[in-house]
Order: sequence, then structure tokens, then C-alpha cells
Amino acid sequence: MTHARTLALAVTAAVVLAAVPLVAGMKVTVQHDKEFNFEGLKTYAWRLDGANPVRILENSLDKPEEIRKNLEPIILGAAGLELAKRGFTRLESGQPDVYLDYYLLVGPSTESQYHGQFVGAVPAWGLPDFAMSTSALKVFEQGSLVIDIVSVTQKHTVWRAKAAAEIDRRRTFEERAKVIDEAVAKMFEKFPPKFKKK
Repeated sequence: MTHARTLALAVTAAVVLAAVPLVAGMKVTVQHDKEFNFEGLKTYAWRLDGANPVRILENSLDKPEEIRKNLEPIILGAAGLELAKRGFTRLESGQPDVYLDYYLLVGPSTESQYHGQFVGAVPAWGLPDFAMSTSALKVFEQGSLVIDIVSVTQKHTVWRAKAAAEIDRRRTFEERAKVIDEAVAKMFEKFPPKFKKK
């Protein structure tokens, strides 16, 4: 794969190609390198090299270290369960077939609607154009979980899944864990992707 194609995969990974509603407005998107063959891959390792994968995208009392401490075991456990179902084994030492990275992003997001959003500018009955003014605006806190699979041999990301949902701080820790479990299960639902030979 060329550097340009690798860069394109990384840049467009956050673009919603096929958003699937999950729980509480959650959306899951998955992308993969169509030229990469996942057949024969059986081992993985997490690249938890000390860099904090939690990013707070606004001024907040939340501490990335605390979020990581509380949620990382849930994320790793959920992903490990899904990979084990597909015949993958986690290695604690030695070189695996693939590396896994995860990122957890917390920050503000918005949803809006505007007058005429669902109507053409000039409907069939001949009404003139009108100004598209905002009729509803919602600002909320969003959490996004990104999981990457990196090829050891090719040294680039070959699969990426992203789950994003509004954060409800009224949820208990157990409820949040359940949401993460369900999100990760949805992310790996069609993993490994089928390789189409040319």
C-alpha cells in the first residue's frame, strides 16, 4: 500500500461511512484496508506504551489518568472477548501478528436542525427560496472510542472502528461498562473483514 493510501485511510477513518445506531444514540463506524488479508492472523498485543490514550477535548474537571484507570480494563476485556471468539490469542511477550491501539476522546458536540431542512429550496408548488435559519440546537458531551489494528509486517493501520455516543453522567459505573461492552461487540461484529482476491 502506498504512503498516500495509508494516509488516506488514517485521515478518513473518522468520517461516518455507515453509521449504525446502537444504544442511546450510539453510532459505530468501521473501516479497513481492502488490500490487506486478515486470513491466518492469530495473535495480537496491545501497545500500551505509557502514552495516555485518553484525550479531554475541553476544559473539564475530568482527569485522563482516572478515566484510563477506570475504563481501560473494560475496553481491553471487551475487545479481548471478541477477538477470542474469532480465534485470536493475546501475547504478553514476543512478536504478535497485529498490534492494537485504543483512543478515548471526550468533548463537546452539537446537533442542529434548520427551517426547510427536509424540503427542497423551491418545492413543486412554487414557493420562493427562504433563509435556512436554525430552529433547534443541542449541545452535549460526547465520548468516542477508537480501536485500531496495526499490521506488524506492513507497519500501518489496517482496521479502525469508532463508536461515539452522548455521555450521560447519571449512569452508574456498571451501566457505562455495559455500554462499552455492547459498543465493542458491535465494532467487531464483522471482523475479520473478508478479503476479495482480484
